[in-house]
Amino acid sequence: MRRRLFQQKRIRVSRAFTIAVFATLSAITGVSCSQNKDVLVTEIGVTSPSRPAKTSKAGEFYIQGQNQHVKGDSQAAIASYNQAISLNPQYAEAYKSRGLAYFDLGDKKRAIADYDQALSINPNDAEAYNNRGNARASLGDNKAAIEDYNEAIRLAPNYAEAYNNRGNAHAANKDQKAALNDYDQAIRLDQKYVIAYNNRGNARAANGDPQGAIADYNQAIRLNSNFAPAYNNRGNARAANGDKPGALKDLQQAAAIFKKQGNNDLYQQVMNNIQELQ
Repeated sequence: MRRRLFQQKRIRVSRAFTIAVFATLSAITGVSCSQNKDVLVTEIGVTSPSRPAKTSKAGEFYIQGQNQHVKGDSQAAIASYNQAISLNPQYAEAYKSRGLAYFDLGDKKRAIADYDQALSINPNDAEAYNNRGNARASLGDNKAAIEDYNEAIRLAPNYAEAYNNRGNAHAANKDQKAALNDYDQAIRLDQKYVIAYNNRGNARAANGDPQGAIADYNQAIRLNSNFAPAYNNRGNARAANGDKPGALKDLQQAAAIFKKQGNNDLYQQVMNNIQELQ
């Protein structure tokens, strides 16, 4: 079967990309594959903190960790967050940020433990619920992930990323109707939400609506001409419609972007799609 890039996710983020409401500084997107070889993009991300006029020593280590994380050095970031937490054991933001660093390193259980700690200190942190939901979803526990996304949305009703990520969890559970509703809401909240258009396109394709899917992929590409998942997914939708030349063109574009980004796993997935189509 062909692969459709569906989630995050993240590309680093994550990472096909990034989770939570983050500043525009760094986007990491997380990409995951479902059993039908679709790829969904879940948002995951790190922001570069603005330095306050005065900060504590723990705050200095926290800022250092954020800057290291943004540069892709998760191990160094964890060491800095450790220092911040040792100086201030109630530093919820440091636990949450360390959780993201562990997530990036693939240690989802430690990430969840840090989100648990952050929430024990601040039970009203919507971002921490969203991030813990992402970690739980990545471990296949979509039910618990949906509960976390529900809580994030309860605390922050305009949290577009949480709707997108909950949509991914619903899609993973084969509940495409609920997934579509969540992607619709994410797009209502942010009409330039590239990832949500891509993911809604996958849900529409799964519902047997390739034309609706293509319209969503078109919009994702209009908003971000370098968003490789949408090219891959549009290529698959065009192939399903019998448009082999158009499909090959899109898949080749996706492969070129992933190769340029150094995303070898997704590059190989797209190349597999091309081989199957040919």
